[in-house]
Amino acid sequence: MDTKSKSTLTRRDFLRAIIASGTAAAMMRLPAGSIRANPAADQSFLNYWTGWSGFEFDELQKLVDQFNNEHPDIFVNMTTVFGQYDKVLTAIAGGNPPDVVSAVWLRQLVSIAARGALTPVTDFAKQDSIDGTGYFPQFWDAWKWNDQLWGLMVTANSQVLAYSPKLFESVGVTAAPKTVAELDEVSMKLEKIDSSGNISRVGILPANIWQWGHVFGGTFYDEANRKITANDPKIVAALDWMAGYWKRLGPDKVAAFISGYGDFMSPQNSFFSGVENIYACGEWFIQFQQKFAPDLDMEMMAYPAPEGGRENCTTFDGSVFTIPAGVKNPQAAWAFIKWLSEDQQMGDFCFAIHNVPPKSAPAGAERFVSDHRFKLALDLLNGKNAFGPDKMPVNDLYQTRLTEAETNVKNGTETAQEAMDRVTQEVQDELDKTMQKLGM
Repeated sequence: MDTKSKSTLTRRDFLRAIIASGTAAAMMRLPAGSIRANPAADQSFLNYWTGWSGFEFDELQKLVDQFNNEHPDIFVNMTTVFGQYDKVLTAIAGGNPPDVVSAVWLRQLVSIAARGALTPVTDFAKQDSIDGTGYFPQFWDAWKWNDQLWGLMVTANSQVLAYSPKLFESVGVTAAPKTVAELDEVSMKLEKIDSSGNISRVGILPANIWQWGHVFGGTFYDEANRKITANDPKIVAALDWMAGYWKRLGPDKVAAFISGYGDFMSPQNSFFSGVENIYACGEWFIQFQQKFAPDLDMEMMAYPAPEGGRENCTTFDGSVFTIPAGVKNPQAAWAFIKWLSEDQQMGDFCFAIHNVPPKSAPAGAERFVSDHRFKLALDLLNGKNAFGPDKMPVNDLYQTRLTEAETNVKNGTETAQEAMDRVTQEVQDELDKTMQKLGM
């Protein structure tokens, strides 16, 4: 059996895998496009699906329009699938994919590529002498698996915490916390809870075990031995600590409080409205603040670490520009991806939405690093404690199981140890079966 047939599954297998892991519902109506012009008969027509929406979509549309004007032989029609990412997976699995997709998360990339659902761009990159030069190495490496390059990112993100120094000062805090113990202390000072336990303001409600597990010093995957390690004692300790906030405040009270959050992309965002005061985000939140709360005093800090944890720790993910398998004109699709990845276009789009360019030249431009908050995020990304998704074909399932476990522990239906032991076993079983199917 040749390498290709050993290392790929059929689309039917892929669809079964998606359904089995619970990541897709029944086939849904494909998103309608928003064609702004009619392509000519001799043009290559590309359907492009993006996960960006709102003002970010509008900024990207400007570049799509520019590309269409500069490339008379190609016409790109962009559609957002924000909040409907399952449509991407089901469309690829059903053999009716768009021509270009950036609504694929980095954490999903290997899972989808391993099932034969993407076109590798290795040869396209070679023909255009794109070999990683100029890219930050952690990103270039993240897009490669099984000796193939599977896509490119045009934007990147770094996890940080936002806070308001003026609000800190109002409760007697003059410096950002550096340790988890200090974070707990500051957070409790910021809380507003009435005599019945009803919450009207919190400091932080820790979320995302993937981030906090790394901050606490944990390791989620032993790549050399292909072992899932969600029950690493440091990850269990992180989840115990996170769930402690729910236990102290009351899961029902926290749920009621969160249900009152305003729209994410609006002035009613929980951070902008002042009800959540230490906010997990990325450097992109700078643009959100400028747009929705321009008068707010906002700073950013690295995640405080416990004793024995990782200082200045961040994780990264993001949207990968990919070409699904079976598209009619992969060369035209690559031309669009390559053009967006050029320094000028990458820098312009990243600056418009305040994301980190995956290339060092645009990322180091004065318009980015003159903002010390952005500089912090960039420094964290290029530090020794920056972690991307593990490269394995069940990572998407792994992330889903981690989220479910975090919810269960916070609600008190499982202990952190029980939840992480279960996740470890379930994902390990799926990894073993998948690797066997792939012949790897």
